[in-house]
Amino acid sequence: PRALRAGGAADAKPRWTLPEKDYHKYTYQPSIPDKHFNVGHWNYAPITMWLRARRPTMERVLGDVWSTLKYTSKAVSAPVVATVEVNLPGFGYKVLGALGALIGYNLFVMYVTSRTEAFMFLEKLRLYSVGDELVNKGFFMSDAEEADTRAEAFEHTTERLNALWETALADATQAKSFDRLCSHLEVDPSQVADLPKSMSWRFSMMPYGREDPDAKTFGFAPSDTPGSSNTPLLDMGSTGDYIDRQDNK
Repeated sequence: PRALRAGGAADAKPRWTLPEKDYHKYTYQPSIPDKHFNVGHWNYAPITMWLRARRPTMERVLGDVWSTLKYTSKAVSAPVVATVEVNLPGFGYKVLGALGALIGYNLFVMYVTSRTEAFMFLEKLRLYSVGDELVNKGFFMSDAEEADTRAEAFEHTTERLNALWETALADATQAKSFDRLCSHLEVDPSQVADLPKSMSWRFSMMPYGREDPDAKTFGFAPSDTPGSSNTPLLDMGSTGDYIDRQDNK
């Protein structure tokens, strides 16, 4: 009978304090004992204690910011609302006013677009020309593509010079004249290709990547360095390295 009068609780004796064991069973809401709230705990992160110590200040700042924004918005919107109520008294007039505002906004955007569309198009063409120029210069070629391009250019130049030598030698042999051979040495400056550069600056030569030592300026302590898989809301395994183009699969 005593347990029934206590509402079915195991401990029917009232008390002023919470018991040490299973204290949450004797409360009407989720609560934390003072010793767990005010001091460190093995299961609480240090940031939790830091936030708790600064909660009053943050609440004061956020409350003042909210009140400032609220009263500022009222001060700005009150004249507008009063003007709307005077000039658009009924619901139908307010609907027509909103429709007129949308039409006016569309007309304004159309006016601005018609005045700036040509400039935007020229800017796009300029950016495209810069990108196309970089592509033609081989700025975005990989190391393998660069090596293949140089090897192909070398083979073409070798074939062209060998064909030129064989033609000049055959002509000089048939004419039996050394001057005829020397005449083939005359070169048209407009047909001379520039010598290939020993080094070409390309995008792939820029240091980047999580493990690239050239991309690191100052190191971090191991305790401050995040793990490679510390990305939330993704798969449970490694998230890969997008910079190094490494998939996680």
